[in-house]
Amino acid sequence: MKIYAAVVVLAFLCAACGGRSTPSAGPYNEGGRGYADNRNQGTFENDEDDEVNGLNTKLLEDTAGSSLNPDTYTIGPSDLLEVKAIESDKFTTTERVDMDGNINLPFLDDVNVSNLTPIQAEQKIEDLLREEGFIKDPHVNVFVAEHRSKTVSVLGFVNEPGNYEMFGEMTLLDALAMAKGLEEGAGTIVYVTRTEKGRQDKIMIDLDDLLKKEAGPGQANLQMRAGDKVYVPEASNVFVDGAVRTPGSYPINEGETTLSQAIVMAGGVASYADEGDVSLVRYMGSGKREVVNVDLESIQSGASEDPLLNEKDAIVVGASGFKSFFYGLNFNVFGLGGIGYNPPAR
Repeated sequence: MKIYAAVVVLAFLCAACGGRSTPSAGPYNEGGRGYADNRNQGTFENDEDDEVNGLNTKLLEDTAGSSLNPDTYTIGPSDLLEVKAIESDKFTTTERVDMDGNINLPFLDDVNVSNLTPIQAEQKIEDLLREEGFIKDPHVNVFVAEHRSKTVSVLGFVNEPGNYEMFGEMTLLDALAMAKGLEEGAGTIVYVTRTEKGRQDKIMIDLDDLLKKEAGPGQANLQMRAGDKVYVPEASNVFVDGAVRTPGSYPINEGETTLSQAIVMAGGVASYADEGDVSLVRYMGSGKREVVNVDLESIQSGASEDPLLNEKDAIVVGASGFKSFFYGLNFNVFGLGGIGYNPPAR
């Protein structure tokens, strides 16, 4: 919807001119940063700030023509609906959708509107009014006043971290624009955590490549789903995930910090880790990456070289298979597919 896109663009411009607002608290830690708050100390070089400003400009350009359509939104529990029939003032009401997806309407009592779009809900209510003989030719309007059932969290180095309502179909770039763009010092790798049926997916996306249209196969502008958590780390960081004690984003000295040192920063390996199953995701430029299998035990014994890390690298420590059925996590890199990881429940 063009009005919605204009609101996003206006908010984005206000943030660029007026500075950063106080962030909302995020689900991982106080302050809305998310994961461990491992910020580098000192000031950033001007070229890094220029890169962020350039990405924000491209982000604004890419979302300025966004056609987010609230008519595609599907109704869910806790949403607030305004319902009225043009033919009868007695049918005007405001109702909160209950946990079963029902709203209580005049004449009709409970009507289930779960997973319906507003237009589909209008049609269902009109049919019921007609079938029950209350209104011969009803014209019903359903407006979603509060979108509580579907939200996306945007955390880390963005101008306004917080939870954002999904007004319809939403992409990753739309979500970042609603958070008013990247904060100075932000990295260009974005991590999206998605939970479905008790299993977590971590999706790694290079925002720089995406906005420069250099994305590899499959690296389109990711469609957001309700409950997704978007995390933008600080620049000059690597992401450590999997069977470590404190997964998150950690600062490195590029070309000096080693893989084993980064794992120590993440609190070391967990008790259920498989130290022979470590994946190093290398950034190769132009949207390309490769996965290098690393044996941590071999590194610790001196039999293998400890790889030096670069910005945009990611490390995933695997888990011992005998407990893997308790919990699932999949670390996905666009263009490469998933790196399986199955730790036990903690």
